[in-house]
Amino acid sequence: MFYGTFRHAVDAKGRVALPAQFRRDLAGAVVAPGAENRLVIRPTAEWQEYEQHFRLTADSSAEQRLFMRHLYAAAREVDVDAQGRILLSPEHRGFARIADRAVFVGVSNVVEIVGEEVWDAESGRVNPETFTELGDRVGRSAPGGTGERA
Repeated sequence: MFYGTFRHAVDAKGRVALPAQFRRDLAGAVVAPGAENRLVIRPTAEWQEYEQHFRLTADSSAEQRLFMRHLYAAAREVDVDAQGRILLSPEHRGFARIADRAVFVGVSNVVEIVGEEVWDAESGRVNPETFTELGDRVGRSAPGGTGERA
């Protein structure tokens, strides 16, 4: 289970420290583009389950094939060096709008990485009231959700 927010500097070569809290569970993980300008690190089992949804078949639509090409072309195994850093390619940094600092966000079964400016702009729009409204809407749409808060 991944949770928390961690900000780390990115060096000139694109190396960034993987938060220590996440390192143990990300051996053999895969980093790939995700939604909303994020990179998503999926542990091995999560990646294998995720990619089951994206298998090329005779029935794959042109849209599915386009998505799969770009997903797999940009996917990389997470390689943690002796200092606990990972290398983010220039393409990954551009996709996630990562400049000098990256924000790692634990999101349950995956870790998202995004540029600090993107994260700060998004976070600035979420105040206690909007967080409550989002929680109410998401709770109602979740399987078995009643929309009630604890």
